[in-house]
Amino acid sequence: MLPREQLAGRIQHTLIGQAITENRVRQHVREVAEYGFDAAYVPPCWVGAARDELRRSGGSARIGSMIDYPYGAAPTASRVAEVRALIDAGADELDLTVNVSLLLSSRRPEFAADLAAVVQAAAPVGIKMLLELPLLDPRQREIAVGTAVESGAAFVAPASSGSVGFADPATIAYLRAAVPTSVGVKASGGVKTVEQVRDLLAAGADLIGTSAGVAIVSGRRVTSGTLYSY
Repeated sequence: MLPREQLAGRIQHTLIGQAITENRVRQHVREVAEYGFDAAYVPPCWVGAARDELRRSGGSARIGSMIDYPYGAAPTASRVAEVRALIDAGADELDLTVNVSLLLSSRRPEFAADLAAVVQAAAPVGIKMLLELPLLDPRQREIAVGTAVESGAAFVAPASSGSVGFADPATIAYLRAAVPTSVGVKASGGVKTVEQVRDLLAAGADLIGTSAGVAIVSGRRVTSGTLYSY
C-alpha cells in the first residue's frame, strides 16, 4: 500500500468553481510543486497565469484545463476554438466533457465527429474524455468508450464531476478492460479520500483527478463546497 505522499505523483490537482481569483490559482500551482502532484488543473481563463506561476517557480508539472465544462453542450466550432485558445495560453493537456446529449439523442455520427474535431484541433496535446457514464445505459456506454478510442482520446474518465457520478473501482475496472493499453484511464468524480485513491489505482486508474489533493496526501480535513466536487 502506497503511503500518502507517494500518491501525489498520480494526482492531477484540480481547481474549479465560480469565484476563483488569480491569487488562488497561483497558490494552487505552488501547491502542485510543494506536494509533487502530477499536474495543476485550473479554470480556462487562468491557464496563462498558471503557466506564468509555474515558470516563476521553476516547476516541471504540467498545466491542464477543461473544455466546455461542465455540460459539454457547446457547438463543435466553439469547442475547437476553446481548445486552440487554451493551447495558445500554455495548456499541456485538456479534459473534455463529451457532448452526451448527442449520444442520448441517437446522433452517433455527430457525437463521433465532435470528438474527432476536438482531438484534431488539440494535436499533439492529449485529450482526456470525461464520458459521463452514469447518464448512459450499457449499450450507450459501449458506444461512448469505443467512439472515444476511435477518435484518438489519450485518456478516458467516467464522469466530469461528483454531481454526475462518483468514480468507483468497478467503473474504472470496466474502462481499463474496455480500452487498449495505449489509452490511459483517469478516475475523476467525487474523489475525496486516500482510501478512494488507493482503491481506484488498484482497479486500474493511471491518474486521479480531484480537488481534494492536498487533503488526501496530507491527511488534513477536506472542506466541503463546489471546489471539491471534481
